[in-house]
Amino acid sequence: MSANKKKKKFWVKKRHARVFAFLRVALAPIMRIKYHFKPVKSDLPRGAYLILSNHQATMDPFWVSKSFRFPIYFITSDDLFNLKISPLIEYLVAPIPKSKSFADLKAVKDIFRVLREGGAVGIFPEGNRTISGGQWEIYDSVAKLVKASKVPLVLYNLCGGYGTDPRWGASIRRGTKYVGFVKRVIYPEEYAPMSVEELFGIIRKELDVNDVLSGEKYKSRRRAEYIERALYLCPVCGGVSTIVSHGAVFRCSRCGTQAEYTENLKISPPIKGFDRISEWYAWEREELASRVLQGEIVSDGKILFRESIKFQRKKKLDGDAVAIDKDNLYITGKEEHVYPIGKIGALTMVGKKKFNFYYDNRILQVKGDKRFCAIKYVHIFDKIKSVLRDKNHLQGE
Repeated sequence: MSANKKKKKFWVKKRHARVFAFLRVALAPIMRIKYHFKPVKSDLPRGAYLILSNHQATMDPFWVSKSFRFPIYFITSDDLFNLKISPLIEYLVAPIPKSKSFADLKAVKDIFRVLREGGAVGIFPEGNRTISGGQWEIYDSVAKLVKASKVPLVLYNLCGGYGTDPRWGASIRRGTKYVGFVKRVIYPEEYAPMSVEELFGIIRKELDVNDVLSGEKYKSRRRAEYIERALYLCPVCGGVSTIVSHGAVFRCSRCGTQAEYTENLKISPPIKGFDRISEWYAWEREELASRVLQGEIVSDGKILFRESIKFQRKKKLDGDAVAIDKDNLYITGKEEHVYPIGKIGALTMVGKKKFNFYYDNRILQVKGDKRFCAIKYVHIFDKIKSVLRDKNHLQGE
């Protein structure tokens, strides 16, 4: 009977340690020469940890790994598993797949599996790279996960990633500071008596990094280019998607308002009192969503519509334009495809100019042109879903 018993498969494998050791050496020149990134080495021994970090730039998992002497199994967007090299990535570093902005019980099970096997798990609790420079939403589920894990909690800070490689941008900037380091380690005996709310407050505080407040400078002649991927509503005239950028400046094509995006990550002169992207971003998020709830329609053309299927090439679907109102998301091509917002499980930004939405057990993706602003659809969707939840709650009462 024992001879026929299947051999247990482990997530944590010796080859992962060898791959991470190789990558630390191979990526060192890129870190130093292109990004000017300086990791601070941690003296933590190999073992099971939950490593939580803020999320600023594309290369963050590599940068975090550079501070540790052991492999880290990162929670990764399912979009990574739609590349030609996805099976190779899975073989070499075994990331833990998770659907963005969506409850994923399998991912949680995989996390505990890695921890039981003595591996370290890396998580970016924001779930998305910052696009405004400020902290993305973090939910208290991460504190519940930590308490259930009963392993040391490592809180890690990346500083300078937004200034060096902003998500909305198209070029790397030469900064005076880009570092990564362990901010704090909290052991199980320390957080065990804490409430979820108390621990969650600590996590949010320790991971709150804003490069704009640092006073550091980040140089590039193209530092404002594609800022319209983040700033989609003009505070002066209210125009939607009227911001256009070139070099170090951007302007509204509708009213002509113009400003510079400076080396210290400020807007000069301030527009309607906004001298930081994060302030403008917070305002437009509420403003445009409110307008849509009042009957406005937001739309874009020149899109590519696809279905995302794990370990397969994305499947092209009919559609070259997208629109959203208070009831539905529309994809228009040879035919019009209507997706009721109430039936969409989640909608999240992916990369710089894409968003995924989860509908009828499918992952559907809208990819725009180089100046496409995906985040405005996320903001509108989140607001409408919030209103629907409140309405259903009241009806339930």
